[in-house]
Amino acid sequence: MVDEQPKAHPIEHCVTKICELAARESGDPRAVFQLGYNLGRLSELTGLGREPFWDRWKVPVLDWDQVQLVTLAHELQQIYLVKRPASQESSESRHTERTGS
Repeated sequence: MVDEQPKAHPIEHCVTKICELAARESGDPRAVFQLGYNLGRLSELTGLGREPFWDRWKVPVLDWDQVQLVTLAHELQQIYLVKRPASQESSESRHTERTGS
């Protein structure tokens, strides 16, 4: 039997990927594309529009201002954790307690 890990929630996956990309020292074309894709996906998943997920990011991405990118990524983490449904957190806690992962 194969032990399958539960898939990350799509919003969590996007935020994690954005944080990984923002931490890079330089923005190669692939990183810029991935960052744009994940910001757009967050906009779709949350229904909050462009402003929080792209309008604020476009200049730091174009300039690859790592300090500003990391700051924006940290803000996304805070927003995601605050807005995360309590029922999802408790079910994930139970999973962690059961499996130890």
